[in-house]
Amino acid sequence: MESLALLAALIISLTVIGGPLSVALTYLPQRLLPLAVIKVIAFMIALISIFIGGMLITNVDSIGARIMGSFGAICGIFAIYRVVMKVSKNK
Repeated sequence: MESLALLAALIISLTVIGGPLSVALTYLPQRLLPLAVIKVIAFMIALISIFIGGMLITNVDSIGARIMGSFGAICGIFAIYRVVMKVSKNK
């Protein structure tokens, strides 16, 4: 039972922490890491956050899980938007 609780905490933390983390990665200056590395990492974390957030929104019948899922999904969508705008701005 403890391993199931740890798995649930990991899944929820991927959404709640992953969304804002991917947004924060889009604000990193280019001199710290190459821009391609920042874009790929932020995009992958945002996709994971959107996917798990969507699963939380649709499958869990709790208002708290829906709020956490929508928070992660919205942050992930915003991060992908920023990555795409940063790519088109640098071309």
